Amino acid sequence: MKRISVIGLLSALALTAATVTVASPAQAAVGDILCTVPSKDSSTYSPPLGLTPAATTVTITRDLSTCTSLSVPAITSAPVTVHTVTIPSYSCLTLLNSAPTTISFTWNNGATTVVTGTRIVNLAAAVLTTTVTGTVTSGLFAGDTVVYQLIAPATDVLACTLGLGTVSRIDSIATLAIN
Repeated sequence: MKRISVIGLLSALALTAATVTVASPAQAAVGDILCTVPSKDSSTYSPPLGLTPAATTVTITRDLSTCTSLSVPAITSAPVTVHTVTIPSYSCLTLLNSAPTTISFTWNNGATTVVTGTRIVNLAAAVLTTTVTGTVTSGLFAGDTVVYQLIAPATDVLACTLGLGTVSRIDSIATLAIN
């Protein structure tokens, strides 16, 4: 049996390693926009939501104040916007349902992004988490995917679902990622 020298074997391995091309891992796509805390989203209900469904007017005040965009560096925020809608039958229980949704963001440079997606609500412990996932259907970043997440204290919502109170307002911190 032939004996292979350790030096010869190491040299052969080094040469092989030097000639093998290793593919680098795929790089994550640079996001079109990321908005983080202290961005916020608030909803007020008039009259307040109770356990029994009733008509209510919802006023949504959205202020994405800390945004970064590598593809459109001029965007730094989606300043305060107010949207009001009347819902004919809504309660603190239906507030927790998943539902299709459309959201419009107007950026500080005047451009608009319209998102169509699904809202999923999770009530755990004393935290209400609402996540909208979808696609930009028109405007800036059309075709991109979207995750918009709101996190709020849920004390009033919990009390309402037990029939022990109402929900007049939900104040959330917000994050938005468009890729």
